[in-house]
Formats: sequence, structure tokens, C-alpha cells
Amino acid sequence: MSEEEQRGEREPGATPEQSEATPEPERAPDSRVEAESETGPAPRPGRESATGSGSASASESAASGPKAEPEPETEPKAEPETEDERRARWLLAREADDRRRRRTRIAAWCGVGVLVLGGAGWIAEPFVQDRMITSDACDGALPDGTMATLRAGAGDAEAHLAESEAETDTGLGRYTCEVANDAGGRVLEVRVYSRRDDVDRNLVRDFQSNGAHPASALPGGLPGFEARFGGVALVPECPGLGKDAAGLPRRLFVDVLGGHGAEPHQLVRAGAAVANKAAEKLGCDRDPLTVPAKDIEESEPEGVPSARAAGTTCAALARGPFSGAGWTVDLRIPEGPAPLTSCKVRPSGEDEDGDPYPPVARLYGLYGPEVKRVMFAEAGHSGVRTDKTRMRPWLNDVTAWATARCDGRPAGFKLRVSREDEGSDKPDEQVLSRRRLGRETMRAMLVSFAEKESAARGCTGLRLPSAD
Repeated sequence: MSEEEQRGEREPGATPEQSEATPEPERAPDSRVEAESETGPAPRPGRESATGSGSASASESAASGPKAEPEPETEPKAEPETEDERRARWLLAREADDRRRRRTRIAAWCGVGVLVLGGAGWIAEPFVQDRMITSDACDGALPDGTMATLRAGAGDAEAHLAESEAETDTGLGRYTCEVANDAGGRVLEVRVYSRRDDVDRNLVRDFQSNGAHPASALPGGLPGFEARFGGVALVPECPGLGKDAAGLPRRLFVDVLGGHGAEPHQLVRAGAAVANKAAEKLGCDRDPLTVPAKDIEESEPEGVPSARAAGTTCAALARGPFSGAGWTVDLRIPEGPAPLTSCKVRPSGEDEDGDPYPPVARLYGLYGPEVKRVMFAEAGHSGVRTDKTRMRPWLNDVTAWATARCDGRPAGFKLRVSREDEGSDKPDEQVLSRRRLGRETMRAMLVSFAEKESAARGCTGLRLPSAD
């Protein structure tokens, strides 16, 4: 049999892969690559497709003997991908990519938002804390605007508040309040005492046995004074606590300190407000003190014309050598019981440095056991004889004293005159010569002041210096 005939006999048994090479679809290679990119490499058939001629297949069959059955394919060949399928797959991939980009943008904007909000929170947090501390300080006693003044007095107006603490100890009769800033500076410190030993101890600090005493009472009719060692002090009565061992009405001592740059007039509002809160906490059962208006914090009192003293207990400063224009008075007259009254008169205007002229005459009313120490010391400095057991009034060229008892406590009324040296460059009308203000005029001024103060405070036993 010829070779062609043999081939013709075998042909029906040949598989399509062996008998003829299967033409690949036009996009098959791309489809396989794309399919692999989506689902991984496609599994390959167990046998490779015949790509040679039919003679090559016959030769292999002849050489190998009887025809062996072909190995079955493990997976059918991928069908050609239509244009619609390819477009659908592209759209799915595009949507997945868009979703991924949207997630990336959202995450990025969220990160930016967190940073912005975090930064805003970091910036806003100190201001929020300032407001919280301001509203809570001293049990909420501080009036509006006062904390801004106190922060400026602490030396750094930009420093934020860091902490505030208030405590009441009824057993010891004390109330404390403290506010500090984040620079470690004191913004406000108030210490209130109600026990007599504590009150007297603090008064001794300002009314000393060497004759020194506070130079000014507080403005606004408040019972207190500008402390000699900084800050201000208020000494209101505390009737709810009864009387002390000496049978005298109980009092509070309210010690008020600000920062190192705080002026006394800047502490007055805070002091009055906290004194009211302390009186409530300690059971004083009294009408609250009048808290001055905010403008008292803005600048130190400049005084008023001397004529404004008329009608007050310091009316003597509106008469005599001070009756004309060119004089200014500073009136600090408390509205009720207090440790100090002070009135000063000075030439109007300013000196060559732009500062107010110093006072040329001062009137003081001092009330309380501490008055004795001051008077005895001044008597010794002035050469006045005293038996150290009883205060005696006196008069000399620069000072004059009268005495009384007010609310069961000793009281002293004082006039002090500052005289210019010979050759002063001040105008004659601003110089208190002995001719213009001699002992007789000094005594008349002191008598007027002592009588008016005694009448206003219900004092008894007024003793005046002799006229000679």
C-alpha cells in the first residue's frame, strides 16, 4: 500500500489537533494576557497543539507504533472576547480605579481636616481655658473685665491663665484664692482672715511701732488702705461672728496682691468682690461692700479741685490757704467703720518730670488698737512727752494729733504738713510757709477734721491739742 493510502486510512482516527493546526482567533493572545492580568496565568493544556504538517504527525505515529489515545485537556480553550465584553471589563476597571482615587482623596482631605482642626483646637484651647478660669476664679466672684487688668499687671499680658484655686477653712476662719499664669507668675492672690490674732498680726505689719503707717486709704468709700509692702488691704466688719475676747466687733482682714506690676487702684475691684465672697463663706452675715465701677482700674485717681472737699469730713482742705484755685485734693473717706481715712492736698499740675506735685498737707483718721503704737512712736520722734500708757494730743510746726475712742477702739486724728526749703523754685502760692500755715491754722484744720470724723463715726472722748 502506498504511503498516501496509508495516510488516508489513518486520517479518520486523527484528532483535530493532529490533523490540522487550529487557527488562533485574531485577539487570542491579547485576551490571554488580559485574562492573566485579571485572574492570574491561565492553565495550559496537557499537550501542545500540533503546529507541524500532517506528514510530521504520520511519521511520529509510524515511529511510535499503534496510535495512542490523546491526553484529555484539563481546561477548555478560552473563547474569543467580544467587543462588548472587553468594553464592560474596561468600564469595571475604570470604576475600580475611580473608587480607589476617591478613597485616596477622601483620606487625604480627612488628614488635612484633622490637622486643621487639631491646630485650631491647639490654638483655641488656651483661650477657652482663660475663659473657664476667669469665670471660676475665687468662686466666680471677680467682676467682668477685672481679670484682663490683673493679667496685664502680672507682667505679661499675652501669658495665658494656668490654674486657679479657692479654699474655705471655717475652722481656722480663713479663705484663700489664687490665680497663676502659664509663665509661673502670680495674677491674683487673696488671703482672708477672721480670727483676731490673724487680723492683728496683719495690721501690725502696716501700722508699725516705729510710727510708719499706710499713706492712703482706699477710694470708693471702701474700708481699707494701700498696703505699705504692696497690694491693698480691706478690713470690713464681720458681725455674724460676734465679738472678740475684748468685746469688740469681729473684723476680716482681706490681703489682696497682684502681679509685680499691679498698681493698688487696679486691685480695688477684685479686692472688694472677693471680700464679699469671703464674708459669705465665713458667715459674716453683712451687707456686701459696694464694688467700684470698672473705670477705677483704668488710671490712678488724679484728684479734684480743693473746693470739692467742702461738705466732707476733710472740709478743712477747702479753706484757709487752700481756698483758692491751684490746689488739688485726693479724698479717701470710707463709708463706714474702717482702719483709715486719708485726705491730701497738693499744688495742681505737674513738675518738670511730668509727675504730680507731692502733697503739702495730709489729714489722717486712724482707728484701732494699732493707733497707739503709731502715736507713741511719732511722739518720741517729735520730742513730745508721754507716759506710754495714755495717748496725749499735741501740736508742733509739722504735726498735730487729736485722740478719741470709736466703736470701742482707740482713734487718732493727724495733720501733717510738708514745708518747702528756703529758696524753692515753686511759686509763692504753692509754698506753705509758717506765715501762711502756722500753728493756729494747723490746729483749726485738725479740730475741724477730728470733730467731723468723730461725729460721722459715733466717737466719744475727743481730746484736742491746746491752743498755745
